[in-house]
Amino acid sequence: MSVEDIAIVGAGITGITCARALSGRGMRIRLFDKGRFIGGRLASCCTGDNMHFDHGAQGIQCSTPEFRAFLEKAGAKLAHWSIGPGDEWCIGTPTMVDLSRALASGLDVLQGVTIERLQRDDGLWHLFAGNDMFRARQLVLAIPAPQAARLLGPDHALHDRLSAVRFNACATLMAGIDAPPPFTTRLGRGAVAWVANDGAKPGRQGQRLTTWVAQADPVFSARHVDTPLDELARIMAPELLRVVGAPEEALQHAVAHRWRYSQVSVPLGAPFVADAATSVIVGGDWTLGPYAEDGWASGREMAGHLLARGVDER
Repeated sequence: MSVEDIAIVGAGITGITCARALSGRGMRIRLFDKGRFIGGRLASCCTGDNMHFDHGAQGIQCSTPEFRAFLEKAGAKLAHWSIGPGDEWCIGTPTMVDLSRALASGLDVLQGVTIERLQRDDGLWHLFAGNDMFRARQLVLAIPAPQAARLLGPDHALHDRLSAVRFNACATLMAGIDAPPPFTTRLGRGAVAWVANDGAKPGRQGQRLTTWVAQADPVFSARHVDTPLDELARIMAPELLRVVGAPEEALQHAVAHRWRYSQVSVPLGAPFVADAATSVIVGGDWTLGPYAEDGWASGREMAGHLLARGVDER
């Protein structure tokens, strides 16, 4: 059985950034992601009748030239979405998930693979996913801190520090409404803390319905963290209709999604944590803040740390 030099669990922007920085050095690097699509919260959903919803991050705010250059160098197709005076975001085109696909181009990514258990023997990490097992010399966990803590187990040196990180959940509604949009974005509270007309983004025109994404605040999301998704959609939809001023019969599509680890509320306070004794390093946007640029910074710093300690010297 082959042995990867580096196994990266999580193909969101942190894992992808780390892999890109390490690639081209003659190492075997493989990313594992449990989702059908890579990118983490740089996520999009497309219906059978070609309605598009960015149901995770609505866009990216590039505060540094380095981050923007990273996106552009990777071949990401970016558009600018202005939601108000002085408030301009970068979005992936045609959808946000296409941004992730561009960033991961050329990388070895296994999608739809859930790493359920880790075991370290004879200086190697063994990663178990169903009936499959993978081996690697170095382990990178680019997943939410609670998931990383569970995988490593309570006896691992990093467990307690990872367990101190706190997250807010986010309930999200994707809705297609047969009514003209009265606004592009709006802030509120409860089930409609953030409402965006996704169809107003560049390249989204021509859809048969007005496509909306509504994201709830932490209080509402925590109250409904275990609510079945079909019931959650029924709860959120009337609130969205009220905000956009549309009648009940105008609602033609309503699907809910839950981000259990949406935005960090108590971050780690450093770009990553590492344990050299067991060859594991853990990071994500939750280390520094809740945004994609924070995830990029964490991935870049993890790769720099691994290269500085000679991870590619075998």
